[in-house]
Amino acid sequence: MTPTEREQWLRDHGVQIESSADRRKAESALSGTDRPLSVVEQVQRLSILDAAAGGENGVKFVYLPHDTSKKIQTVCLPSRLVKALGPAGDIIPTYVKSFFADGRSIDEKIFKDQAAKQNLLGGDMEKFAANAKEGKLATVSEGEPAATAKEEEKKTTTLSSSSLMNATAGGSTETFPLVRPSKTNKNEGVYIYLDEVGMLKHLPLNTRASQLAQQCGYHPAPNFYGDVFVGRVSSKPMLHNIDIESGDIMDTTKEWIVRAPHENVLWQQAINEATGRSGETQPNHAGTEGVAAEATGNDGCSYTWLQNEEEVELTVPLIDDGDETVNKRLIKVNFLHQKVVVKYNNECKVEVELYSKIDVDGCTWTLDKKNLVITCEKARDGEIWPRLELSG
Repeated sequence: MTPTEREQWLRDHGVQIESSADRRKAESALSGTDRPLSVVEQVQRLSILDAAAGGENGVKFVYLPHDTSKKIQTVCLPSRLVKALGPAGDIIPTYVKSFFADGRSIDEKIFKDQAAKQNLLGGDMEKFAANAKEGKLATVSEGEPAATAKEEEKKTTTLSSSSLMNATAGGSTETFPLVRPSKTNKNEGVYIYLDEVGMLKHLPLNTRASQLAQQCGYHPAPNFYGDVFVGRVSSKPMLHNIDIESGDIMDTTKEWIVRAPHENVLWQQAINEATGRSGETQPNHAGTEGVAAEATGNDGCSYTWLQNEEEVELTVPLIDDGDETVNKRLIKVNFLHQKVVVKYNNECKVEVELYSKIDVDGCTWTLDKKNLVITCEKARDGEIWPRLELSG
């Protein structure tokens, strides 16, 4: 397959290729005096009126708040904007990015962890760093030469949290495919649009978005942070946005949801053939799938932790290997709503401020030879933590 044929194949399967001229055109359409309602204004109207946003006609898409007490509601991609920027292309990422310009700071510890893993929100940290420096996140630029691995590594290591904050100050949109366009689904794809640095901002988990992804065949379910949007595109005759409403994502019997797991398997097989790559597996979250993650205690010694959707388990060595036995009477464990403190013989072994809250009444500990095994029930079921500790 030639580069031109590969590019066309990607376009046909919902991969948007954006040029710098496209971005300038979008900025102009969204900043004029006769501009359409912004997505922020639409969401504000929803919260005030508890009804359809009104005031704009166009392509429908869905607002999915992280707060489960709030309704999943339909909003609108204004027809005036579609006319100005289209008809081709997925315009939702450009339209919703202002929603993610919330002025929140980036968590330095999580940023460093993700940079070290070269993995951000299930994506490629090197690519993210390169794109952030150019101010064009979550897009593939037309005609952009591929950087060498050494150049990309340099970009990653020189990217700081402050420069990333500057690059995303105007909002940046991550596009996550629930299902991509293909011949077997009438060339229609459905995507989640989220804050690309939502995890780094320490936004709350969006469990309903994760459940939707799981229904579409993603195991384990990805983590999404903060409020998100869900939109639909068609890749024929050219990529463009089409309607999707709240009922289309809330009703799990909808055909697109039922078929999504199989569609995603077929797409992965096809993309492997088109790009010549072997399949990439979705990374597990820290401490899941029975694989313990390591942490460092107050005395410098390592301990491990595991988690599932209901609880988190810490295994803390109390004494070094040897003939000495553990005296239960010297163990003191203090459970707080978002903190665990472990002392042995008046020495603080672990004092960890947790990523999220726990149910103190559901916390216990047991002794396994020389290891203290602590089990904490999560205050919020269905929550998978990206890390054990709350970063400052």
